[in-house]
Amino acid sequence: MKYDLIVFAGAPGSGKTTIANLIQKELNSPLIDLGWLREYHLDPMWKKANKKEAKMAFENLVFILKNYKKNGYKNVIVTDLLEDMTSQIPRLFSKENYIIIRLMVNNDNELKKRVIGNRDSGFKNFKKSILLNKAMQKKGSLKNEIRIDNTHNNISKVLNEILEIVK
Repeated sequence: MKYDLIVFAGAPGSGKTTIANLIQKELNSPLIDLGWLREYHLDPMWKKANKKEAKMAFENLVFILKNYKKNGYKNVIVTDLLEDMTSQIPRLFSKENYIIIRLMVNNDNELKKRVIGNRDSGFKNFKKSILLNKAMQKKGSLKNEIRIDNTHNNISKVLNEILEIVK
């Protein structure tokens, strides 16, 4: 099955960017990282992030995604959305065939290790990441959301599980 939109959600350190990049290569699909749209407004340590720029970047993202759909693209991959943005996907894309893949980490120490470890993101606030992850675990699933446990960071297993879902 081909989706119009594949959204990767989860707390910082859950593996969204890593998995999204691998899926992008497997599907040969466009990939948009919201951080790219916010890059001008962010410093490497995310100190200048604010709600105005986040809102503007999300509005631009929605426009870009609808333009991809209008032009017949399938399996457009999106990652690095803030949680309030992810929760808007079912309303904004109700007419599109989309899926939200939420990566979960069920061990706080593992998530902390990933957030403060060697990764591309400047986001290093592991306490905030753990709180976000716990809040996502308690919250009910969104429409068309699938949750995948990525605690053990078995990339090939998670990759194969997602490919079975999206192909």
